[in-house]
Amino acid sequence: MTGTGIEVTLKVREISGQNPFLCMQCGLCSAGCTGKGTMDMLPRQVMRLLQFGSGKLLDERSMWICTTCLTCTARCPRGIDVARVMEALRALNQRRGVSVLAPADLGAEILADVPQMALTSAFRKLSA
Repeated sequence: MTGTGIEVTLKVREISGQNPFLCMQCGLCSAGCTGKGTMDMLPRQVMRLLQFGSGKLLDERSMWICTTCLTCTARCPRGIDVARVMEALRALNQRRGVSVLAPADLGAEILADVPQMALTSAFRKLSA
């Protein structure tokens, strides 16, 4: 997969089982997002770019910042599981070999202080 155009939208739809074209851009997902202060693109904007068939999404950080708290999913009046869409975007990047967390980048103090379960979860979510 090249990660351009409508290919990303089709792959996200296949992986997540969600139809981004159902999104009516109401913004409820973004209003309740717990990561909105640090995201480069809000969930509503992610959904809009999917509707446009933009491959640019794979280069954004929002999918990695998403905590999968499911607030967006609970608030969506169209029943779209937005968190599942974000997970699909992460999966596409991981398939391309893109990672945001490498074990070598972590200092010894972090490895000593952070619970092993948290590290395991972070590596599953953030590394290819």
